[in-house]
Amino acid sequence: MINEFLSSLRKSSPVYLVLFLLLPLCATLPVYWYFYENTRLTDPLSEMEREWLGRLDRPLVLAVTPDTRPLEFVDAQGEYQGMVADYVHRVAEELNIEFEVVEPANMQELLWLAKQRRVDVIAAFAGNPASTDAMLFTNPYLELSTAILANRSGKEPLSLSVISEKKMGLALPKGYDVLSYVEKFYPDIHIQTTYNYLAALLHVSFNEIDATIISLPQASYFIEDKGITNLRVAGYTDYRLYYRMGVRSDMPILADIFQKALDNITPVERERILKRWVHLQQDYLSAFFSNRFIWYIIVSIVSFTLLAFVGIIFWNRTLRLRVNERTRELKRELKDRTRFLAALDQAEDGIFILDTDGILEYVNASLLNLTQYTEEEMLGRHISMLRAKQHPQEFFEELWKVLRSGGVWRGETVYVKKNGEEISAEVTATPVFDETGALINIVELIRDVTEQRKMEEHLKQSQKLEELGTLAGGIAHDFNNIIAAISGYAELALPSTEKGSRAHTNLERIQQVAERARAMVHQILVFSRRRKPEKVLVDVSAMVKEVLQLLRPSLPSTIEIKSKLADGCTVMADASQLHQVVMNLGTNAGYAMRTNGGILTISISSIQLLAGTARLMGLSRGRYVSLVVEDTGEGIPAHHVRRIFDPFFTTKPKGEGTGMGLSMVHGIITSMRGHISVESSEGVGTRFTVLIPYSKGEEEGEIPTAVPLTEGEGSIMLVDDEEDLVKVYSAALEDLGYDVRPYNDSAEALGAFRDNPYSIDLLITDQTMPKLTGDKLATAVHIIRPDLPIILCSGYSDAIDSIKEGQNGIRKVLLKPFELQDLGRAVQELLRRKL
Repeated sequence: MINEFLSSLRKSSPVYLVLFLLLPLCATLPVYWYFYENTRLTDPLSEMEREWLGRLDRPLVLAVTPDTRPLEFVDAQGEYQGMVADYVHRVAEELNIEFEVVEPANMQELLWLAKQRRVDVIAAFAGNPASTDAMLFTNPYLELSTAILANRSGKEPLSLSVISEKKMGLALPKGYDVLSYVEKFYPDIHIQTTYNYLAALLHVSFNEIDATIISLPQASYFIEDKGITNLRVAGYTDYRLYYRMGVRSDMPILADIFQKALDNITPVERERILKRWVHLQQDYLSAFFSNRFIWYIIVSIVSFTLLAFVGIIFWNRTLRLRVNERTRELKRELKDRTRFLAALDQAEDGIFILDTDGILEYVNASLLNLTQYTEEEMLGRHISMLRAKQHPQEFFEELWKVLRSGGVWRGETVYVKKNGEEISAEVTATPVFDETGALINIVELIRDVTEQRKMEEHLKQSQKLEELGTLAGGIAHDFNNIIAAISGYAELALPSTEKGSRAHTNLERIQQVAERARAMVHQILVFSRRRKPEKVLVDVSAMVKEVLQLLRPSLPSTIEIKSKLADGCTVMADASQLHQVVMNLGTNAGYAMRTNGGILTISISSIQLLAGTARLMGLSRGRYVSLVVEDTGEGIPAHHVRRIFDPFFTTKPKGEGTGMGLSMVHGIITSMRGHISVESSEGVGTRFTVLIPYSKGEEEGEIPTAVPLTEGEGSIMLVDDEEDLVKVYSAALEDLGYDVRPYNDSAEALGAFRDNPYSIDLLITDQTMPKLTGDKLATAVHIIRPDLPIILCSGYSDAIDSIKEGQNGIRKVLLKPFELQDLGRAVQELLRRKL
């Protein structure tokens, strides 16, 4: 048999002979290479170097680099330990020398010892060799890659690029080069500096930061030493750590000796040292594949297999011919089945196939479920049965142009269900060509994104409302100052006019208008959530009369308004919020009757809820004020009624409603411990019923008797950046006998106070001012004079919610706009209390 085999080889092509010789060579070459690179040289040193070592009559002094655990450190028993220490022990064994280990307190001390020639060797130098001329350095003998460690609560792999794109955070120790590396190449990453690597790992373990970068030996050491078990290796970085040995510059021969000794350490020994100090994720499978010898065996087997496979292919040329023939047969079968294999019936997305005339030839189950058609209703019909009429003809002409040119069209369009409901869909249309290059079919894949687009629209509406609230809050702040000045000037001028005169009457009307403006600003602040609702006793019937006066001009003349308002219907509520409820319900009723007109009826009455009825509504039994808003409009469909109070739900056309009105009404009534319900019939009308707990006002406590204003004495520092307000407040307080020192600049006022802190008896300051806000001014003043009373005034400020009376000397907080009498009473109260 062997003779026959050799004879066949001789008759074969030279190519086969070469392959036959290469097979055993390639199969054994990796194994030979493995043993070669892991075989130590007998003695890497020259005779002169051995003689020099023989003359060495003392141990070499080795300095431990501080804060490099587990690379090198001295343990509690005084033993020199670590990954670098293992290399040093290997070098000591190879060279038959001894080391005396010293442990500097910090890097500065280590470099000083090197310059003073008090150390011979630095074993783990990771800095720039050019940074010191006191040492000579070997080539890097230890190269450590760095890993990204993250909390096990996350599963996705991470890289520095991913962390930068997702705006994630990294914990990195101060003073390490990796910090400069990240800041230079990934400036968008948020970096939280820590004292050392242990602190960084603890931040990640406690989920206080997303990840940290650290070498695997350091990570293994700290995790095992501190018992941190919830970290994982999420990825690796391109940043690497290189360690050299440093030798005294006056011993160049010793540097050469160490270099040779380090070069003589085999890859197997280096791998063994690494595994001793790296234990992260060392399961059996990773340990198996991390064995270099096993990899060499695998490479040998793969090489042998590949060459054997190539030899078989060349050896059996007839097999190739059969394979080619079979391939042609498969292509012919594939041509017949392409249209069916392209669209799997089990696909989650809708798939259909069209011919070049747009006729449906195939639809999958998902498309049938989405459109609610049956297969019989769709096959053989034109695709226009599914298309909405929102796109012009040019849109479809462009689509077909892309497909006929061989391109894939991706975009978004609108389809129509069998019941007429529209579907927003992402579409991928792919052309199918035959062997001649002719277009034969179109395969379209559609994905329903209707809910996603609705959510996006809702999000846009929400953002618009938030922006509107922010704008309203800012405008309200400026209006508060203007209203305060107008009201103040009128209040100052009123005593100087004769009661009943035109001037006196006009000033009183100015005050009334300012009061209305004050209420409007309060409503804006409540809407923008810059001020909490102020509950007062509200006569609902009187308030409804005011709303009807505002509502009447905004409604068409075809709508008749009727009202049935009972007396004595009072509730504890924020007047502006209740005003908003009635206005919203009335506006909606008018919209429902905008086309055909009708009757808008608003009724106010007092009712008594029994326990059973109250329980069904989630209320307590007792007396309630009933507000009923009824219209004779077109009504609300039954399937919409149950969603009428949902946020962003609206039956109005796009651009005419936000869907937030009734949701806000529901929230306001609920916050008043009330109840709102709706009844509607299409073509008949709609009826909203609101129940609010009745109140006489006694349970809110007795209204305190206003303290009469009297003349006072004392020196007052008044600080406000609005010049008109400073003038108004100053005049009012001077009329009461006080010595007022006005300032428009808070920083200037603080400087004046520091110059003479005991010259004033009271500080009145605005909150929102440039340079120095009111609360910061109060803090600075309180540090100098803790006994000085302070009044803080504000129309609107995000910080006002965190300010409490009694904090940093602030005895009173007045919300603008306020009456001058309120300011006078506050000043009078604080100065009397001080006395």
